[in-house]
Amino acid sequence: MRRRDLLISLTATGMLTACGAQRGQTPDTPASRWPSDLATTAATWQELPSPPIAPRQRPTLTWTGTELLVTGGTGPVIGPTVDCPPNASCAAPPTEPVEDSAAYDPLSRTWRRFADAGWFHHGTTWTGHLLTDGYSWFDPSTGQSGTAPQTDLLVYAPAWWSGTEVLCVGTDGSGQPVPHTLWAWNPTTGSTRTSRVPGPDSGESCSTIWAGTELLVGLTQLPAESTGNSVQAYAPTQDRWRQVPLQDSAAYASVPFAGWDGTRLVGIGWGEGETPRLDRVDPADGESSPLELPEALQDDEWAQNLVVGPDRVAVGIGGRYAVLHGEDWIALPELSGVVDGDSITATWAGDRLIAWDDSMKHTGWVIQPG
Repeated sequence: MRRRDLLISLTATGMLTACGAQRGQTPDTPASRWPSDLATTAATWQELPSPPIAPRQRPTLTWTGTELLVTGGTGPVIGPTVDCPPNASCAAPPTEPVEDSAAYDPLSRTWRRFADAGWFHHGTTWTGHLLTDGYSWFDPSTGQSGTAPQTDLLVYAPAWWSGTEVLCVGTDGSGQPVPHTLWAWNPTTGSTRTSRVPGPDSGESCSTIWAGTELLVGLTQLPAESTGNSVQAYAPTQDRWRQVPLQDSAAYASVPFAGWDGTRLVGIGWGEGETPRLDRVDPADGESSPLELPEALQDDEWAQNLVVGPDRVAVGIGGRYAVLHGEDWIALPELSGVVDGDSITATWAGDRLIAWDDSMKHTGWVIQPG
């Protein structure tokens, strides 16, 4: 599978993390010359204190503005693992159940534990009070959890918060091609409403991201080779849809809905010669503004770990991260104890970058790049 195909397949599930075909480095790989010719920062990584929860990999990391919520994830493998041949479809080995969760305060460097934060089946959003996927919710201020009003939709994309409503997009699961429907829930009033996503029917999976005032919905048309992709934008305050003009359809094909930096969609794309680049797309007119990744991060054997927050972008390979300042890249110190092939789940917590160690050899690390 080529790197571009891998990123597009990750987009369909609304997930982009440092996973995929990761190879061991050789003396000739760009990453082995880290930080190459990049400028560096004086900031250093600090290992997170040991959390009061069970070890896990690939948890959901949510920044509330004051705390980092660590929920879900996959526990350690139980029993023997099976060596899966290349290109084979193998069942994942059983893992220990993950039922507890915790919140981390980066100012006091302390944790607090929740015995049960519920279980989220889809991507979550933070409402300012609740963590929810549109089906269930968790309140970290009280430790209580519950279910949202019932809907007939099966949500295939992460939920998003508009400021007043939780927005979900899904289907009834009846088959392909299928229509998509937006479902909105106001947690304060308990009211719900729906809106049909315009455009031709498409594959059951879709990708979504909240872009400040609109929810962007990416639909993969069927058959893909004949009709391509479309992006619809929904403004909840006007209850109105519009089609996003695709001035550069190649940009949208290569830019997963990976992040919103406050003004543009940000994703990893591919330039001529399969050179990785940072694609930044303005959803108002579909204009793409690509920026080539530094040589130290150009390695098509590894999937990129892209971490986007308000006015903040970081790109990583293994334990090597670079942060974008304007149009310039700043290298962070290499994470100690991380080897090529180790998976990292990372997020911005305000102006801090937090990296969770999915290999479960460490808790994780935090850095304030400045």
